[in-house]
Amino acid sequence: MSRILLVTNPSDDAVTEYLDAWSEKAVDLAKGQPDTKVFELRRENVNKDKFIKLVEQENPQLILFNGHGDHNLITGFNQEVLIKCGADEQYLKNKILYALSCKAGKTLGPACIEIGSLAYIGYKEEFKLTHLNKTTKIEQQQDEMANLFLEPAYEALLALIEGNTVEKAFQRSQKMYADNLMSLMTSKIAGLNPGAASRLYHNYQNHICLGNQNVVF
Repeated sequence: MSRILLVTNPSDDAVTEYLDAWSEKAVDLAKGQPDTKVFELRRENVNKDKFIKLVEQENPQLILFNGHGDHNLITGFNQEVLIKCGADEQYLKNKILYALSCKAGKTLGPACIEIGSLAYIGYKEEFKLTHLNKTTKIEQQQDEMANLFLEPAYEALLALIEGNTVEKAFQRSQKMYADNLMSLMTSKIAGLNPGAASRLYHNYQNHICLGNQNVVF
């Protein structure tokens, strides 16, 4: 049986364009696995109707949400509501969820676990990102400042694709956050100043892992 990964990439502002660029590494890794299929919804296709249709047709075991959010929702293109607590979480039963979305881990994450999602990794408060305002995908992937924030954020996803448990994936991410925080605080490289350390620490503190810690993708 094939593993199926579904990725949403609205890529409609500077932040979600960076998420799009950085999630490419995970998508490429998944596509290189002989047992894994990848489905991506991009830009205007990241809407509720197309998302639910794809979930029902393909039944992905792992979903990556790249997009904005709030305590009880995750959005798609132009911040259209994609999943809202109390209305849509039933579509996420029996799935591992990774949400790179501000605050959605506060209310939506626990609600998903309550209705039967296997695991939820995300952020219970704002996901903070400092970057150098690069505009091309290659430049965004090579942005040294963004790297400190996005490399640990996507490390959990890479670990899941590699076959690690949810617990191990989260631990790898948290360790990378801690390592990057230390690098940021001690760096003398121009542009990598300690002023961003509190933002990175905020992400480290508010990164959460809910549900079955032993489940694998």
